[in-house]
Amino acid sequence: MANILLVDPDDNAFLALKGFLARDDHRSASVSSAHDAMVFLRENILVDLVFIELKLQDSTGLGFLRTLREDYFFSHVPVVFYASKTTHAEIQEAYDLGVQSFHRKPYLQESIEDEVAKLEGKAWYWSFFEPDDAFCRRTLCSLDQRGAALDELAPVIQSAAQTYKDLKIELAEAEKEKILSEISGFRGKIREAAVPGLEEYLKFLASFAKESDWEEFKEFAAYLGYYALLCSYRADIYKLDRKAEQATAVLDRLAQNAVLRSLPPHEVHAIIPHLRDYEIDEGATLFKQGDDGDAMYLIDQGSLGIFVAMEDDPEPKKIGEIGDGDIVGEMALIKNAPRSATIIAQTDTRMMRMEKDAFMRVILQSPQMKQAVQALAEQRSMDSIKKRAGEIDISAWSKTASEGVRKMGERVPKGFQRNDEKDSEDAKREAESIEHWNKMIDSQTFPVVSEAKLKSGIAALKGCPVVGSAAAAFALATGGMVTSMHPLMDLAENDPGLAFQVLQIANAVRQAKKKDFDSFIEDPRMCVNFLGEKRLSGVAKGFPRCCESFMYLNEDANWSSHRRFLLATANIARFTCQEMELFHLEHTAFLGGLLHDIGKLLFLRVQPAGYIPVYLHAEQHNVLIRESEMLHMGISSRQMAIQFVEKKSIPTSCKNVIRWVEEPEQATEDFELVSIVAIARYMCRLCKVGFSGETNQHDLLPLEHTQLWNSIQTRVFPSFNVSNFEALVRKRLRKL
Repeated sequence: MANILLVDPDDNAFLALKGFLARDDHRSASVSSAHDAMVFLRENILVDLVFIELKLQDSTGLGFLRTLREDYFFSHVPVVFYASKTTHAEIQEAYDLGVQSFHRKPYLQESIEDEVAKLEGKAWYWSFFEPDDAFCRRTLCSLDQRGAALDELAPVIQSAAQTYKDLKIELAEAEKEKILSEISGFRGKIREAAVPGLEEYLKFLASFAKESDWEEFKEFAAYLGYYALLCSYRADIYKLDRKAEQATAVLDRLAQNAVLRSLPPHEVHAIIPHLRDYEIDEGATLFKQGDDGDAMYLIDQGSLGIFVAMEDDPEPKKIGEIGDGDIVGEMALIKNAPRSATIIAQTDTRMMRMEKDAFMRVILQSPQMKQAVQALAEQRSMDSIKKRAGEIDISAWSKTASEGVRKMGERVPKGFQRNDEKDSEDAKREAESIEHWNKMIDSQTFPVVSEAKLKSGIAALKGCPVVGSAAAAFALATGGMVTSMHPLMDLAENDPGLAFQVLQIANAVRQAKKKDFDSFIEDPRMCVNFLGEKRLSGVAKGFPRCCESFMYLNEDANWSSHRRFLLATANIARFTCQEMELFHLEHTAFLGGLLHDIGKLLFLRVQPAGYIPVYLHAEQHNVLIRESEMLHMGISSRQMAIQFVEKKSIPTSCKNVIRWVEEPEQATEDFELVSIVAIARYMCRLCKVGFSGETNQHDLLPLEHTQLWNSIQTRVFPSFNVSNFEALVRKRLRKL
């Protein structure tokens, strides 16, 4: 995960960049001037790459790059330039100054990905340190020992930075010798921690002191603070690695418990800091049947007996034993119920204990964890819990949970901490939506929003909503010096909101001119070309936007992942046409696959705060998304889409896909097309490509055993082998 800084006063430039980077989980931040960029670098330090517009308001990008290259500490920060207009001389000077690359504006996703990939995980700021493997070989010390040395070094260096900052311009010889002695002492500690870049820097600092050039000394000493921060960051990494290793061992054991494994893996890591060591002696009672549930226990070493008293025989009978790695007492916390058994130590036993109060605090901090716990509490038997837990991949659960530990402890520079900024109109609408949904869900009032209100909101939309980053990228592409329409075509072809918009606008214009309302342009690329740069520049500013952060459930379930699912569906739909020799449907099938779930964008626009609670309800109660949508809104996102497209100037075949893709056997028009998109959608869900927006991924059968295949198999050539087809699709999806 890289930290990327954009220097450009254009808001669309940042939104577009942010959208591109989010697809690979990179962080981004934006400033508008060269001066602000230097301030940002000094305040955040851990900037992996800078993208900068050549023409800035306060200076040129070249001026910023010259300043950067002349700076002792930041001289090696990678920089990428882009510009709408430039000269050969400017490009040459940029490369002479060590720019990583130079691109024409607007930038494209592929170019962004290529530039970030060049970093290869080797951040410029770690070049000041000796590599870990070389350090371990040379010193025969562990990374924990190196971390301890850096921990000791950081505050010493930071204190010196503050002291030297306040030095007088004239110093006595004795004071000078004291400073030189201090610097010499620092260098010894630095060698122990293996930071050659800092050691080299202190040589320069000492040279100023020897020459009594105190003005230069004070100015140069300011960099000590940056080195102190880097040492602190590096020490944090070693600590985090150790915590992650320890947490992974605990999580591997938690994953063996069916109940705890049913909790969200990306949230359950929050339990770990609350586990405390606990021991009981052989023969001691841990708790009694009927006691209040005040804690849960993870057994490290030992054996505990389980005793249960029945109504007809109050004398407790031993019904089993639990030992190393087992968990006991968790259901009393989850169900908020009395203990169901008496637990007595069979041997001296060492455990980890988590108090009920701590468990409840973790739940309250995570809405998703809270709903998961509530769902577990409502289960009527352990059989259903074990069935659900059995569908979960233990290694994948543990890995996801372990990654959560690392991310929870990772120190993120303040400038890159998540901040979803919105314009005032959208912010007001979204704040009202959040307040309303929270109020209604807390009071268990359904539907949360009336069907009439939703239909009214959808009817008022002037066009299909486009996620903010995609709309910004399109606006950026139309606002620059367009020498080719291909970047705009690529954007429209690969984003559902943009594709819908250009189809709708181009066909409306064409039909008005020709008075022909029965034929359509079915290719977003042709629509872009038909509309032209000037008209597109105008319409791009009026796209209704929706905020993709309202679909953010976790790193695997979000808008970027959903877009990946839609593109995969579109590609497999086209591939299916080729395999079934329905070549005339290839292009329409791709478009249908891209647009088939357009209702999600409508949902995000008209009720942004509703998407996450609707999804979580479906997940926790094991119901279909449309059932949860109907409960909360009285209408499904599919029905929203059907209403929305009814009077829109998009191809009738796309409308039919949107209407029947979930029930292709009901299609009265374009049956083959609808079925092909449905098959592609099913295969992408079966292979778990991206985020489909559905919850019941574990119940899917191979294609040939589904009603979906039964409904279409009579329409394909007898020679078509569905098993071979499925194998080919799986292979293709692995590449995607």
